[in-house]
Parts: sequence; C-alpha cells; structure tokens
Amino acid sequence: TAFIGYIYECIAMTLWSGKWENRGYMLGPTIPIYGVGCLLGYLAFGNLIRNYTPLTVFLIGFVISAVLEYPTSLILEKVFHTRWWDYSIGPFNIEGRVSLLSSLGFGIGAVLIVYVLNPLLIPLVKIVPQNIAHWLSIIIAVIFVTDFFAAAYCTLHKITPGFITRYNDIMSRAVRKINPQEKSLYRFPKKHTNWFK
Repeated sequence: TAFIGYIYECIAMTLWSGKWENRGYMLGPTIPIYGVGCLLGYLAFGNLIRNYTPLTVFLIGFVISAVLEYPTSLILEKVFHTRWWDYSIGPFNIEGRVSLLSSLGFGIGAVLIVYVLNPLLIPLVKIVPQNIAHWLSIIIAVIFVTDFFAAAYCTLHKITPGFITRYNDIMSRAVRKINPQEKSLYRFPKKHTNWFK
C-alpha cells in the first residue's frame, strides 16, 4: 500500500498542479504513511473488519488517516524542518496538516483495500510457502528501513541523489508532452468556488 499510495499521490498532485509532482519522501517509490496506516488498521481490526459495513470501513479509514496525518506532519516538520504536505490552499483543513478532502480520499481508499485489494491479494499470499514468505518479509523490511534512513540522511544534509534528479527530469518532460500548457485541476474549483485560496 505504500507503493500504491506513492502512485496515487503522484498522479493526483500532478493532475492538481498541472506539472510533475514527485510526492515520495523515500528514495524508492513508496510513501510510508500509507503502509503504516494500513498495517495499523489491520492490526487494530484484523478479520473483524470483514464483518463491518462499507460505511463503517470508510469511517474507520477517514478517522485513522486524520489521527495519523496530524502528528506525523508535526513530527516530520520538527525533525526535518520542512512540511511534507500542506492542505492549506483547500477548504476544511486544520493548519494545512489534515483536510476533509484528503480524509475522504483515505476513507474511500480503506473501502477499496478491504473489499477489492485484499480479496485479490490474500489468496496469492497464501500460495507462497511460509518459510519463503518469512524470508521475503525480512528482506523487504530491511530494504524499507535502509531506504528510510538513507532518505532521512539525504534530507537532513540537503542531498538529492543523481538518480532522483534524472527520474524527476524524465517524468517532468513526459508530463509536459501530455500537458504542455500545464493546465491544472486546481484552477477550476478556485475559479468557480470560494473554497480554495
């Protein structure tokens, strides 16, 4: 889900701004808060969540995202002296750290994970022998933790690895080919409502 979150955020924010937005913090294509949110949701509710209605799952995703986003934003800002996301241009936000629109998106995401993604993935995971699954989990965890600390080091020392620069250049050129005038979804609600700054 950390990878799916990365894809979702890059697409959503690129459409919103009209130009390429690399939303990842890590060096690899993941956003940890998505994975952590899903893991916490699974650990907290486990198999019980299948007995809930889609509305209840939506509300759980909505609330957990808001509860996670606010302190995570504060902690990241204190540690790295930068804002990783800012919802202040949109309506119904708290200090730009949490917003109604983002929490609605996370609620919908929770419903999709529980009722679409999990039913597809769980049978595939059960096919993998337990000892192989165990070692794969350890390898993925080591890669993820290494990436997290490498990204933290780069952020604290204001280093942008060359491969990230090249990747962003490639994606920026691709987006400019598709959208040369940098038309953004943001312009429409800003022009037609008073909700957006």
